[in-house]
Amino acid sequence: MSNISLETVPENVLGSRNLAQKIVEICLLFIINVLALGGNVLVCITIYRKRVLRTITNMFIVTLCVTDILLASIAMPLTLGSLIMDHWPFGELVCQIQGFSIHLLVFQSLQIITITASNRNLNVVRPHFYKRIFTKLKTLLIIIAISLFTAVIMGTLVISLSSRYVFHPRKAICVMTFPSIEHSRRFTIIFSIFFVALPAVVILACYARVLHTIRTHRREYETARGEHDSRSILSREEVKLSKIVFIIILGFSLCWIPCVIIDIADTTQTKWFPREVYMFYTFLAYTSAVLNPWIYGFMNKMVRKEMYHLLTLCRIRS
Repeated sequence: MSNISLETVPENVLGSRNLAQKIVEICLLFIINVLALGGNVLVCITIYRKRVLRTITNMFIVTLCVTDILLASIAMPLTLGSLIMDHWPFGELVCQIQGFSIHLLVFQSLQIITITASNRNLNVVRPHFYKRIFTKLKTLLIIIAISLFTAVIMGTLVISLSSRYVFHPRKAICVMTFPSIEHSRRFTIIFSIFFVALPAVVILACYARVLHTIRTHRREYETARGEHDSRSILSREEVKLSKIVFIIILGFSLCWIPCVIIDIADTTQTKWFPREVYMFYTFLAYTSAVLNPWIYGFMNKMVRKEMYHLLTLCRIRS
């Protein structure tokens, strides 16, 4: 998302694409946009309609869906427009809005994923302690606090480092640039520590404990030869939900790790990568907004059934 070491962006080569390449890129991004918007809206409606799905963990899932809806509503259509027009036709202010919103929404998603991993950790490992911390009201306050914290930190970084967003034609998005290398290094250090390293350590630590507890539970269950009480039945449901959250985290990571690698590599070279590398970056980043609802819908039987019901109603009414 940032072009940290370079103060300029590559020349606009969008107009040099052949017709077939242009059509493929536009159609692919349009499909990603529709799937991201439609899938996340479906999950939100499904959880709203089913009272049994209005759980604390699903509050985090809905928050992730909302950030993805905003990404699909604000950033993706602007990128689609630039691919259609062969340049950025929306002006300087809109470029600042798109660039900042991408940073904000992606980093907010990462923070929500981190607290969701902590939620799963406490629920599986220390369920009694979990109930004192994660009430619905406290969870709502946590989500609001994380959202405000991320917005304040990102806004402070942009203002204090005198950074601005400019259109990167090879990525077809607006990226962050800086007035000097020193400003770039400050951003890199702060960004790497607070928005990548710390969340990654927390997520790994939480799920290491969750997986250890799951294995212990499974051994105890097998030792008891299948005998169980209501608590073991509940724990199996929590184990299933923990696996779903883990797959969502894994999908998010698989999309963004290559993007981070490309950004870091971009700061160490004097020549630009081929345009295909940057477009792969953009499509992969936007695909992260598609995975959450479809993973959750596919792996959760109740959600899958309700989503299918909603899609059937839409087809009937149309």
